[in-house]
Parts: sequence; structure tokens; C-alpha cells
Amino acid sequence: MLEIHSIDGRNCPVITCDMCGECLDHVGAAAVVFQNFSPPGSKLRLLHVHKGSIDGKTCHREAEALLGTDGAAVGWQEMRAFLTDLISNAGFPPADALDYESRHSPE
Repeated sequence: MLEIHSIDGRNCPVITCDMCGECLDHVGAAAVVFQNFSPPGSKLRLLHVHKGSIDGKTCHREAEALLGTDGAAVGWQEMRAFLTDLISNAGFPPADALDYESRHSPE
């Protein structure tokens, strides 16, 4: 889930786990689970989750079970790849994101 959290007086966008509600604050430990193999033009449900079984969390497995009810096909993508694809599909290529970050970072 995408949320805005107030952190040290600033409004900060964060991604929280759709299963446990905790912040996904390490891209290598997060994934996006989604319905898979649907007809072209379909809008697929997705869940942001903790990847695998990390620190005893089973969010990834729970999301696959939830979306895979009735034998539906489920896929997943690491959060790093998902975010790269997302910004690119929004017309903001990753190279432009790096340039933007370098020009807007606090000194």
C-alpha cells in the first residue's frame, strides 16, 4: 500500500506491506505479488509484501495464497524491478530519476 507518513516534520511517501502493515523499507526484502496469465487489457490485483520468509514473516506466501484462491495463477516480482518498471511506464526513465535525485537531494 502506498501511504504518506509524517517523519520528523516531513511528509514522506512509503510503501507498506499489504499483509502485515509494516513499512517496506528495504527494496531487497520486498516483492510485489500479482494475479497472472490474464487476458490482454486486464487490470490485475497486486499486493506489496515482505519477500520470502524474512524475520519470521510469511507475507509473501500469504499473498500468494490470497491471490491464488480457486487455482488462479499468481506471479511475483522483486520490488526493485517493479519500481524500475513503474517509473519507466509512467514516462520517467530510471536514468532521468537518477538525474532528478542528484539535482534535488539535500546538501
